[in-house]
Amino acid sequence: MTTRGAVAVLAGLALLGAGCAAGTTSTAPVAAPDPVPASVAVAENAATASPERVAVLGDSFSSGSGNDVVWPEVLADEHGFDLINVSLGGAGYVAGDDEWGTFGDEVDDAVAADPDVVLVVGSENDVDEDPTEVYDAALTLFARLHAGAPAAEVVAVGPIWSGDVPVPAELRDVDSAVEAAALASDVDYVDTLDAGWLADPAIIRDDGDHPTDAGQFLLADAIDDAVDVVEPGLLG
Repeated sequence: MTTRGAVAVLAGLALLGAGCAAGTTSTAPVAAPDPVPASVAVAENAATASPERVAVLGDSFSSGSGNDVVWPEVLADEHGFDLINVSLGGAGYVAGDDEWGTFGDEVDDAVAADPDVVLVVGSENDVDEDPTEVYDAALTLFARLHAGAPAAEVVAVGPIWSGDVPVPAELRDVDSAVEAAALASDVDYVDTLDAGWLADPAIIRDDGDHPTDAGQFLLADAIDDAVDVVEPGLLG
C-alpha cells in the first residue's frame, strides 16, 4: 500500500470512528431513589389500615332496644374490624348507677380486649344529672381508658337526642360538660345535638325514644362520617 493509500485508510477509519461516536448517546448513570425508611412505611400503612378491634361504650342506642341490628355492628361489617360492644341500656356517665350500670362499669371489659379504637357514645340518659358530676365522671372514665388501653385512639360522641322535640337545656349542659372533660383528657369530641340525626319520627320506635333498625343504619352512617371528620381514616 502506498503512503497516500495508507493515509486515506487512516482518514476513513477516523471518520468512521467519529460517525460512530456521533451516533451514540452517552447516558449518565441514574441514581436509584432513596429507599423509604421502614419506620415511615409502617406508619403510612398504619394510617390507611382499618383497626383490628374497636370497643364501643354506650347506652341502649348502641346496645339496641328491640333491634335486629345496631350501628356498631353495621360499621364492623362495613370496615371489617372486630367489635367489642359493651354498651348497657340506661347507662350514661352518671346515669345507670342504680340500675344496670354506668359507662364506667363498661370500661374493664372494653380495655380487656386490647382495642385499637374506643368510641364512647352518649348519653341522653344523663339529662337529669348534675353536669359537674358528669364532668368528673367523664374525666375519670377517660383516664381509665388511657391507662387501660394506652395505644388506643379514644373518641367521645356526645349525647344523641331523638325525635322532633327540642333539645332540653339540661342536656346541652351535660353535652358541654362531657366536651370539656374530653378536651381536658386529649380525647376528640363529636357534638351531635344540633345535627338532628334521629329527629325524624319515622325512624323512632313506638316508645318515642329508641331508633328503629332504619334509624340504626342512619346512626351508623352519621357516626362514621362524624368520626372521620375529627380523626380521618380512623375506622378505615
